Amino acid sequence: MTGFDGRRLRVVVAVVLGSLLVGGGLMLSARLDAVIGQRVRVGVETTGRVVHVERYQIGRSTSVTRVTVDYALNGARHRELLSSELDEVRYRNGDAVRLHVDRTDATKAATAEGYATEDLLLQLPAFLEAAGIIMIMLALARLRRRGRGPSPDSG
Repeated sequence: MTGFDGRRLRVVVAVVLGSLLVGGGLMLSARLDAVIGQRVRVGVETTGRVVHVERYQIGRSTSVTRVTVDYALNGARHRELLSSELDEVRYRNGDAVRLHVDRTDATKAATAEGYATEDLLLQLPAFLEAAGIIMIMLALARLRRRGRGPSPDSG
């Protein structure tokens, strides 16, 4: 049986931490989806107007569309910033948007397509998952590379 040296212990710790990051990202994504889904199902429906669209760079190869929407609810005007985890819908200035607004907080809105006022929090699950996977891969690659030393019977 081989000993459990400090190098292997660091690899195990990195794999465990990476797994926790992936799991945390998955749980946060599920929670955000549930909150936004609930808002779409039972929120107050109103129509808003897109007043600004911007592409926001959050990494070398990752960007999201952030949409600023004006809407009125219960006689009050609101202007909120929405973004999406998947960023699949393309909005343009002046587009009408069907919003579902939280019944207790009129500043929290969502679209059926997944755009919501949670903004960049919607991007966090993907970053946690990616960081966890990278951590695990690097740790395992290090273990494999270090394990390729000379064999005991060679020499």
